[in-house]
Amino acid sequence: MKNFKTFQVLLVVVMLLSCSTTKKKSEVKGFKKFYHNTTAKFNGYFNAEELIDEGIYKLQQMHVDNYNSILEVYDYVAVDDASTISADMDKAIEKLSTVATIHDVSNYLDDCYVNIGKAQYLKQDYISAEETFQYFEEEFDPKNPYGRVYKVNNKKKTGNALKKERARERKEKEKERDEERKEKEKEREEAKKEREKTIEEKKKARKEELKQRKKDRKKKSSSKKKRMTKEERKAELAKRRAEKEAEEKLKETKSAEEIAAQKAKEEANKKAIEEAQRQKEEAEKKKKEKEKEEEKKYAREGEGAIFKNKTAYTEGLYWLARTYIETERYSTADYIIKRLEGTAGLTESVGKKLPAAKAHMYIKTKDFPLALVELDEAISQEKKKKNKARYAFIKAQIHERLGNISGAYEEYRRVKKFNPSYELELNAQLNEIKLAHKQGQKSSESVIKSMEKLLESTKNKDYQDQIHFALAQVRLESGDTEGAIADFNSALQSTGGNRSVKLEAYYKLANLLFDSGKYAESKEKFDEVKKLMSKHDDRYRSVDVLSKNLTQISNNMETIELQDSLLRLSLMSEEELREIAVEILDEKEANKEPLKAGREPNLSNMRRSNEAFGATKSDFFAYDNSQVNKGKIEFDRLWGDRVLEDNWRRSLRSDASSLFIDESEDDEIAEKSYSEEEIRTALNKVPRNEAQKKSSHLKIQNALFNLGVLFRDRIRNYEKSIEVLERLIREYPDYDKRDEALFYLYLSYKDLPDEARANEILSKMKKEYPSSKFTKLATDPNYANSLRENEESIGSYYDKTYALFTEGAYEEVIDRCEKKTQVFPDKKDYAAKFAIIKAMSIGKLDGKDAYIKELQQVVRAFPKTDEEARAKEILRFLKGDSEAFDEILFDEAYDRFTLDDKKLHYVFAVTYDYGQKEFDKAKKDIHNYNKSYYRFDNLKISNIYLNVESKSQIILIRSFPDRLKAMKYYTAVLEKQAEFIKDQSKAYDLYVGTQKNYREVVKQRSTKSYNIFFEKNYLNDGK
Repeated sequence: MKNFKTFQVLLVVVMLLSCSTTKKKSEVKGFKKFYHNTTAKFNGYFNAEELIDEGIYKLQQMHVDNYNSILEVYDYVAVDDASTISADMDKAIEKLSTVATIHDVSNYLDDCYVNIGKAQYLKQDYISAEETFQYFEEEFDPKNPYGRVYKVNNKKKTGNALKKERARERKEKEKERDEERKEKEKEREEAKKEREKTIEEKKKARKEELKQRKKDRKKKSSSKKKRMTKEERKAELAKRRAEKEAEEKLKETKSAEEIAAQKAKEEANKKAIEEAQRQKEEAEKKKKEKEKEEEKKYAREGEGAIFKNKTAYTEGLYWLARTYIETERYSTADYIIKRLEGTAGLTESVGKKLPAAKAHMYIKTKDFPLALVELDEAISQEKKKKNKARYAFIKAQIHERLGNISGAYEEYRRVKKFNPSYELELNAQLNEIKLAHKQGQKSSESVIKSMEKLLESTKNKDYQDQIHFALAQVRLESGDTEGAIADFNSALQSTGGNRSVKLEAYYKLANLLFDSGKYAESKEKFDEVKKLMSKHDDRYRSVDVLSKNLTQISNNMETIELQDSLLRLSLMSEEELREIAVEILDEKEANKEPLKAGREPNLSNMRRSNEAFGATKSDFFAYDNSQVNKGKIEFDRLWGDRVLEDNWRRSLRSDASSLFIDESEDDEIAEKSYSEEEIRTALNKVPRNEAQKKSSHLKIQNALFNLGVLFRDRIRNYEKSIEVLERLIREYPDYDKRDEALFYLYLSYKDLPDEARANEILSKMKKEYPSSKFTKLATDPNYANSLRENEESIGSYYDKTYALFTEGAYEEVIDRCEKKTQVFPDKKDYAAKFAIIKAMSIGKLDGKDAYIKELQQVVRAFPKTDEEARAKEILRFLKGDSEAFDEILFDEAYDRFTLDDKKLHYVFAVTYDYGQKEFDKAKKDIHNYNKSYYRFDNLKISNIYLNVESKSQIILIRSFPDRLKAMKYYTAVLEKQAEFIKDQSKAYDLYVGTQKNYREVVKQRSTKSYNIFFEKNYLNDGK
């Protein structure tokens, strides 16, 4: 027993001695090595791995797949908000950091860094993950002379052998950099071509869409106007029957042309996929040859070498590539993957994960043929059937996107072989049914019947929204728009609650209602879309614009509808209006609801003209059908089926006593009366006198004019614009903007096009308003220019000066700018404009240095003006910022930045077009500056490419505890710029921002949006 206790004490002493980290890793062997490896793995490291696995599971449970777009390869990455796992990931990072500190001599040190990066990646802190993996890559790279592994592998090399080895490695590094540069240049060219192609395709598609809409509207309007005789109706019915029979035949079999076109398309896709496969095979061959060469270098690895623990280095490179993909640095990710594939010691587990990672990247870059090849490889490498099914489903979606219907059909069938989750299987089945319809294998009736059968199944109770959505798509393809709208609405109301389905249903409905001219209803749906849609969605911008435009349209339509109904009510007698008011007050009393709506007489005929606009219902009591019906039901409940008449009329009738069962009860109800004030309040919106009626008419006139302009300019619906403006000029010949209304009517007819009617309107303008500027604008193309030239003002003086500038008469421009104060001594409003074109002219004549000097004067003299912002942009461009003049296309790019003064802050310098030596010198300057003035602040410097194309890079100085400390550093730098970066001829911008805002800048790959945010919130205190 005593000996056992002695053994325990000795064991504790040995274990305590083993915790010493003063020795080098290569010096720790035997029991101490065993202790550190065991403790590192089965304490903090094991627990951290469990937390990471649990985090992935939680993210997978949170994610809801959108089956109407290509699925994400990694479902746990697609979660919008990963904050729910942040606490667990922080806990894992803490444990791993502790292990890395205490057991830094263990073989699990590299694994700790990999898992720290993974935890940061999972909580979507991609900037921190990138920093971690970059440090890992540098520290554990076997080729890095300053890394841990190199020191171990080359500890026996000395003298000339070591020098030769380092020289060889430098050459290899240079070769790798050259390859990376070539890859980046190639990708830039391809990306540029792809952008140009995409823009051209979008323009073409938009033109085709507008052209088709014009045709449809013209056909619709002409069909409405045409009145057919009995014989013509019979002929039309016979024609429709023939067309329907022809359509049925077409559903059963495709024409030879369609089949040939489809085969040609599939053949083109097949060739693209074969070419991608061939490239992959060549790359695999080169990879194997390189691997054989690399393996020779690591044949005699020493104790503690990185590949002793098989998963670390290549695993870290794999996650670094994944991180670059999420930050949209695709060329760098591709380079890392290619480098990883040629790395000696690539483990089997990492090798099997690479195809899925590459497919993920190719889908992001829309390189779909290559994505198909990699997904096929991923299926063959993957062990889990769940993942195989997902990859097959994505393959099917890509085939469908490329127009390869038969390939998509086969892949959807293949999904079911992998025993997928029920939801994935159901969606594969739905898509399979839809494609069978597209291929002509099934009629629309058969497809609809199959889907309705799925709706009836109890096991599909939680997926009814998805089935209704699929049904709506089939009906839409079959031309049944009304049925499609009904099914989209059913999808919104059905069980399931899939957010993606809800979003897509609202989006489809909004567009269908818009195309059918129901703008008020369409606006409501677009508003719902905005609530559900991410601002990062490619469609968000167009949805936002349409929603705003339709809001104005809807408001004007409602004004017209309301005022029309009020004017019609004003024609009724006082007694009729009082009866309406009493009924409304009775209903209010019965329902105990605030007075906001009520009963009305039959206004269906009065409303018909307004309903043609698709207007929304007003809140006036006499214009709400639901309230009218409600009132009628309540009236019938109390009084039964009887004629509406006054009590005194009923009392004179001989059969009055037989009308009631309980006279006392009826008397009690009939005795309810209202004050004059209550009745007046109920009728207060009805115009009574001429002044009030005139006001209503004026509201209608202005709303009609605004609506006509909005229909034409905002949504290009020329038919609606004409309809509204025709009513305006017909019903209100004295409208004060009649000449302008005729001008817009003329333009709408020209755009329709209807030249005959456009010429009629032009003749009317010439006759009624021969001297109006709108008539001259319509008849004289040069009139707009002559208007400006004839105006004797500082504006016209500036216009002439600017015209001289565009013609290249720079000396005359400078002369006019200097004489401006003499000609217009009291005019200050154009001072900044003259200053900037004067600076530009001096720059053209006297060169860059003089240009910069004049621009700096503009910045000092005219703060917080558009000219100051323009001058700053030019200055940045002159010093190398190629993005200085890029427009901010999306408001949300600015909205993504947030202000939080108490959060951790960074200072970052953005450089433009620096060579590598210049950039390294700038980093060294900043390092020396910090060493001189912030020796004890523990500031760290790192760098990252902001935009490869513009050659802009970031030098990051971190970290500052809050905004105050960061801004103190910023202000100090401005005072000592010559010490911060000594080469003043090269441009750089200095910013302060939170960690979150810095990440957003890196993600946007531009400081354009953040520059505005920074100047407003940091330099001008939000003003």
